[in-house]
Amino acid sequence: MTRAFRIVRHLRRTPYGPLILWMTVAGVLGAALVVVRLLVVAPAQDRFAQAEAAWMAARQRVAQRLDAKQARKDLTVILNALPGQRDFAQLPLAISEVARRDRVSIPDLSYALEKPQAGGFTKALLRGSVSGRYEDLRRFIHHLETADGFLFIEDLNVSRHSTKKGEDVAFQITLSTYIREGPGQRVSSHAFLP
Repeated sequence: MTRAFRIVRHLRRTPYGPLILWMTVAGVLGAALVVVRLLVVAPAQDRFAQAEAAWMAARQRVAQRLDAKQARKDLTVILNALPGQRDFAQLPLAISEVARRDRVSIPDLSYALEKPQAGGFTKALLRGSVSGRYEDLRRFIHHLETADGFLFIEDLNVSRHSTKKGEDVAFQITLSTYIREGPGQRVSSHAFLP
């Protein structure tokens, strides 16, 4: 220890001695800073980055589950709005009633059922010719589009013809809907879970 003091005393007397002492102190402090950074700060930053990534992944999983739960509820509402086979028999009558109320003529309305698809649903197509005044036809189409059930206008071929009563518009219409298999049972939201 006395030898170190002698060296320090000797360095203090030389003109560049204090500079060497301060550089040594700075070097020791720098080395200590590097050691602390390598042994303490770097591992803590790695642990923090891993925890943040795990938190973000968990947040995304929760958001996906909430979205899936909401989609399942929405799908249940939609599927419960579809008519059952028993309810479908009343659909052509309801369309004819709307046409009569809107002063539109539907002389022939036929329907066809496609093969059942996966999930127990069948697509039903209704086809027929419709004629009437333009304003009445427009109101009729509006009533079909705003009906409570899921009724889609798939095709509409318009032609114009004149009669003694005035100018009527005639067109071929194709409507479609989906029918639940069975007697009209309700669909539970858990029916779609694997």
